[in-house]
Amino acid sequence: MPQTTSNVQLLPSPRAFSRSADLARGPSKKEWDVVQQVKQRARELESASDHDLRNLAATLRDSAERFGSTMSSKDRQQQQVAGTALVREAVRRTRGLSYHDVQLLAGLALANRQAAEMATGEGKTIISAIPAFLAWLDGQQTHVATPNAYLAERDWKQLQPVFERLGLSSALLPENNNTRGKKAAYKADVVYGTGYEFGFDYLRDQLTLRARPREKLGANVLDQLAGRESNNQALLQPRLQVTVVDELDSVLIDEALTPLILSEGGHGLEVPTPYLAARDLADEMVRGEHFHLDASNRTLRLTSQGQDFIFDEFQRHSFSNLRRPWDAFVLNALHAEYLLHRGVDYVIRDGDLQLVDQKTGRIFSERSWRDGLHQAVEAFNHLAISAEKSSSARITRQRFYQMYDSVSGMTGTAEGADQEFSEFYGLKTLLIPRHQPCRRVDLPDRYFASKDAKLRAIVAEVIERHRCGQPVLIGTRTIADSELLSMLLGSLKLSHEVLNGLQDADEAAIIANAGRYGAVTVATNMAGRGTDIKPDERAIAVGGLFVIGAERNDSRRVDRQLAGRAGRQGDFGFSRFFVSGDDELLQRYAPKLASRLRKTAGRDGEVHDNYAQLVSQFQLLAERQSLKLRRKMVEHDRWLDDVLAGVLGEES
Repeated sequence: MPQTTSNVQLLPSPRAFSRSADLARGPSKKEWDVVQQVKQRARELESASDHDLRNLAATLRDSAERFGSTMSSKDRQQQQVAGTALVREAVRRTRGLSYHDVQLLAGLALANRQAAEMATGEGKTIISAIPAFLAWLDGQQTHVATPNAYLAERDWKQLQPVFERLGLSSALLPENNNTRGKKAAYKADVVYGTGYEFGFDYLRDQLTLRARPREKLGANVLDQLAGRESNNQALLQPRLQVTVVDELDSVLIDEALTPLILSEGGHGLEVPTPYLAARDLADEMVRGEHFHLDASNRTLRLTSQGQDFIFDEFQRHSFSNLRRPWDAFVLNALHAEYLLHRGVDYVIRDGDLQLVDQKTGRIFSERSWRDGLHQAVEAFNHLAISAEKSSSARITRQRFYQMYDSVSGMTGTAEGADQEFSEFYGLKTLLIPRHQPCRRVDLPDRYFASKDAKLRAIVAEVIERHRCGQPVLIGTRTIADSELLSMLLGSLKLSHEVLNGLQDADEAAIIANAGRYGAVTVATNMAGRGTDIKPDERAIAVGGLFVIGAERNDSRRVDRQLAGRAGRQGDFGFSRFFVSGDDELLQRYAPKLASRLRKTAGRDGEVHDNYAQLVSQFQLLAERQSLKLRRKMVEHDRWLDDVLAGVLGEES
């Protein structure tokens, strides 16, 4: 019997990453010296013709191919200096921009497989050209991964002329399952796309491989020797070599609790009876008697009395051929009623249930909850019950990005995530100094007994700042809170913009205008991330952008990102956060502090004490719990790999 090999590609074993030696640090003298060498070399290129630039790029690539891994570390450094100088000159000619020293420092850090923390507004967009070009010299393709499609298209359009000037091809990866467009894009030297779309394409390739009949060992080699087309030509991604991740912490950490899942659409309409019966039953159930709810961990558990209660209902209906046990339908119905909230976890548009990304406030019309939860929420909201989808392939983001030969990335908030970057991806973190000193003033937090008192204070702060024309950006955790604040501002006839995922307008245009004199903008925290807010001269004269955080988030990095929208590139600016006992952070992790705020508040609902250190400790607790969940997800993926490897070994 001939030997066979499976077409399913197993993930590589996780690399053994250090958890202590690779934490955040500032640049060394040697790294600054390399930057100066790049600038000197770039000045020598200013008189060269465009034709000369392209020839020099080709010569550098030929040299790298000829010497390869035998190149000494000194020669490798000189290659990086020469290559970075070429990029700097190409950017100057095509974009009319000159890299600042800190941008060169960040670009070289990415080329050396590091995470670069670079303050918001420091010009991260054009930096990806440096590691992409240096990877091309080594014959490697680069995938530049961004958090959303807008940023991918914007960055590609800005840098495409730079790559073309140096002889590289570049492309924008189409969204969704556009096979022809994707294959064309993956032939380019540099590919820009969303982080999740690169992952989905990998999963699509796995499904393609899984659907093939098994081949004899060495079949691909024999095809190549005979000049026949390899079966791998049907795959979208020819290789996973180098990836540069923009907003690194968002893509690799904040979104890491949501695995990449390819789903197959349901066929026909779902029979609604069990979902509706479970909804009506959940309405009758009493908390503490029929079920226990742990709000901090977002878990539900039926009591023995609850089990008896739902069993009686099951017998009365005589359900048959259910997709899952009856108690799972009821638990989903309870989950929909008590743990998921409209305007926070989902929205309803044109009769459709659409999920909200908790980190960005962005709405995903094509995503759905699994295992009947989506249908339970539809039933709770009296919507038409959609057909359930089945999962055909999945992978965690951590495991996907570990498959690249080289991972690097940049963000404004790497510090605090540096240990996780080291543990999961083997990334050292380099803290890039600011080009201009930060002149933002971070005012002390204000504390309130209730959400109502807090919102009144926020509106009063907005009115006070608006009187002098100072632009104000209010960041909210949820869509519901952004809508509520908008309603309060509207009742006072205060003109403002809202950006929370419900608008069809270009979010980048809305957020960019938030720095105008007199502007008031209400946005979910991470909406428009990656877009620069530049106050105009009149706005700077009255203090610059004033950022209001409507609550402290589970992640301190998210708070830093929000505050960092003010005071960019040495501009003046302010930030202030408002905290109440009703906030999600305190309700889940600090109920005693929430109770203390209610007891000690004045008649106006405000508490004039400083709890900053205590709140920061609870944020740290929330971050540790999230990290624990991400570790469990990766461990589960490894376990699945071991199981699959055992099955395939038995079949071979």
